[in-house]
Amino acid sequence: MQITQSTTLTYNEETEYIVIPYLKEEGIKEEWLRLLLPTLKEEFPIETFIKEQSKPVIYMNQTWVQLEFLPIIREQVNPLEDVRNIFSQFGKTNNQNCQILLEHLHIEGILQSEMIQIIVEALYEGAYHFNKEHLTKVTSENIFVLREHLTDEKSDLTITLVMNTDYKDVIQKGMVYGKAINRGRTIANIPNNYLHVKEFSAYAKQLATHYGLECEVLGNEALQALNCGGILSVNAGSDKEANLVVLKYQGSKEKELNALIGKGVMFDAGGYHLKSLDGMDGMKYDMCGAANVLAVIEMLAALKCETNLLAVIPAVENVISPAATKMGDVITTMSGKTVEIWNTDAEGRLILCDALTYAIRQGATKLIDLATLTYSCQGALGTEISGIFSNNEAFYQEFLTYANKSGEKVWRLPLDTIYHKLLKNTKTADLINYAPGYGAGASVAACFLEEFIEERLPWIHLDVVGTAVCRSDISTKEKGATGVLASTIASYLEHTSK
Repeated sequence: MQITQSTTLTYNEETEYIVIPYLKEEGIKEEWLRLLLPTLKEEFPIETFIKEQSKPVIYMNQTWVQLEFLPIIREQVNPLEDVRNIFSQFGKTNNQNCQILLEHLHIEGILQSEMIQIIVEALYEGAYHFNKEHLTKVTSENIFVLREHLTDEKSDLTITLVMNTDYKDVIQKGMVYGKAINRGRTIANIPNNYLHVKEFSAYAKQLATHYGLECEVLGNEALQALNCGGILSVNAGSDKEANLVVLKYQGSKEKELNALIGKGVMFDAGGYHLKSLDGMDGMKYDMCGAANVLAVIEMLAALKCETNLLAVIPAVENVISPAATKMGDVITTMSGKTVEIWNTDAEGRLILCDALTYAIRQGATKLIDLATLTYSCQGALGTEISGIFSNNEAFYQEFLTYANKSGEKVWRLPLDTIYHKLLKNTKTADLINYAPGYGAGASVAACFLEEFIEERLPWIHLDVVGTAVCRSDISTKEKGATGVLASTIASYLEHTSK
């Protein structure tokens, strides 16, 4: 799909499809509709088809024109969420070239540029389809190139946004965001037997080469030298090597170094605390955080943003073998802190703590981690709102601003000493990785990670178990990975670096 801009309606084909979005609560105003369609004759019964909200076909400028009125119904507190939803729906159902009239679509309090970028991203979100016909061709050598074949975005379509003001740069940026997020969704949608740690790391290296990024992949030997007991213990049951994938984008010599950490469990069987059949469903998606991190760094690199980002992705598989970590084992993390394993299915926090320590030792001054971490978070917030935790109020408020601008929902959950105390309930280690029987599982997991945030560095933890995956086809997107919060994070990093 290509999205372009025109300052006027064009009538180059025998038939044209023109979409007219409007705010439902305000209705369609006849005066501006006549302004947009000046060739309509005065006697044309414009009031009739406005009232009926039909899809009339009219003849004008020697062209048959189908009109569609697209109502934006205000259901959310944040109107950009409504905009994202309606245009994602349109992107999913539309299968023909069209022109979308945006000149007179204005929402009080929302910059036109922000709305247009959301519209473009949403069109790509809805248009996305995973092309399974190419799946069996995936190898570690061709995975980056093959992502274009696995990602179907209705490539034959052209959508023209009609506005007088020049928003071509905004449209281009929205396309970069939309395409990068969709490619992240594609990587997350690949089944585990085609996407082990080796293939994921190869994809990251090929992505880095394409954009000229620094990239290092640390294997078992290097991880042992760094004492990354968290990562190695989770991967101990696998016959494949664990990796710590590190990419660095440097767009400014003067800006601070931000770190973005993504949970990369290629498949989570639960270890010896084996998941049930229902619980294991969709566990190939336990690396959505990692896939979305790669989407973020791709956006920044493609747009040449003046910011610096260290992407750190611990990549493992949590499966069973005689060598797998057992309940009661004590491991030593990269930080030097020891952890008693109470639950082998509470593995995400173990790989993230090592990744956080690594990022801090590389000089990162702000930290964001993105993880499908706890079903407790989904139980609290459902499948449309992501959990957010932060140890720094200013950092949180700034990030929340960009979540709102991106039309993505987050809700803050607590960090507190009462949860930290639960993690000290061990006779054999500094910490325990799980606190059964006390509830608040999302906060307990977040507080476990907070134990590894040195020198009170500003930190945000995003728990996206419920939002990272769409469990069935819905009106706005198809079943599978969603790319959640990649847009928000990229927008935050892009704008706060200026």
